[in-house]
Amino acid sequence: MISRRGFLSGTAAGAVAGFLPGAFAASASTMDRKQRVDLALAGQPLDRPPYTLWHHFNKPTAQEEAQYMLDFHRQYDTDIVKVMNDFSYPASSTGKWYQLKPLSSPYPKQLETLEYVRMGLQGEAYFIDTLYGPHMTALHLLGASPEFAGKNLSEDQVGSQLQIFQRDNPQGWADMMEVITQSTVNHIKQARQIGVSGALVSIFNATSKFNSVADYEQYSRPYDKRVLDALSGTKLTVLHLHYLERPYLAEFHDFYAPVINYSVTTSGIPVADVRKLYAQTIAGGVDEIHFNDLSVGQIREQWTTARREAGNKYIITPGCSVPNSSTPEALARLRASIVS
Repeated sequence: MISRRGFLSGTAAGAVAGFLPGAFAASASTMDRKQRVDLALAGQPLDRPPYTLWHHFNKPTAQEEAQYMLDFHRQYDTDIVKVMNDFSYPASSTGKWYQLKPLSSPYPKQLETLEYVRMGLQGEAYFIDTLYGPHMTALHLLGASPEFAGKNLSEDQVGSQLQIFQRDNPQGWADMMEVITQSTVNHIKQARQIGVSGALVSIFNATSKFNSVADYEQYSRPYDKRVLDALSGTKLTVLHLHYLERPYLAEFHDFYAPVINYSVTTSGIPVADVRKLYAQTIAGGVDEIHFNDLSVGQIREQWTTARREAGNKYIITPGCSVPNSSTPEALARLRASIVS
């Protein structure tokens, strides 16, 4: 059982070792985090765009994951808490990687993490879950299967094997994707009961290196849409297009997603081009690939360009998680580019 008193006393103990206490001065604005986010979602004038960033913590327990995320949020004064999900989808117990059983949640430790984060925040900011599209989950399951584990295959090589499987065994693919999708939906129902304001759902295969547009529409799109549909009505659900190529851009108009996040750096697609196709809030613009080498001025130039192209419906974020090796000084530059 989660002890609220014990956890909250832990969160008050201070920032994670190595973080810089008091790195940012308090904003002169009286606008709080939630108000700022609400206005950005509505496309209304505000003091500044809301911002957030994230990377993987990979802690072994839910409480440690939550503690680091809360400390990270407070140290870097983020407007939104994106709760990383560093827990793996359970592998098959049948000896065949694709034979899966429905689960009430594939990520029970993540549900615990969300509860700890809710208790630690005490309502001061919106927090969202992190989930993976069913194709991305299948890719991870195949890569970790006995057939490929330890062979150090590249992501592209595993993806090629996944394409072969879905074409050679369409019923096995459909059965697996159905179980992954329904199990993910079951998790979403519980996360919503905990109080999340949505989830960032990572779609991995809007790119020709994993499938054609036609293959995406046949083998993945229906399952992705069901996951996003399960989040319908949430305030801050984010469609994260982890990889993105232009031919896939039109695939998501009927997905429930108040926010779209993608990497300008890896896709080469300007925010202005996404804005022509989608009316919802856009999050991104900051280069996550070269993040550690960017100056405060370069970061400011990147997000101000994105903000100009997106309009008022904009949230400052990198295109994806920043490097896990990012130092406190590097992480602090994004916030400094906003308030300095």
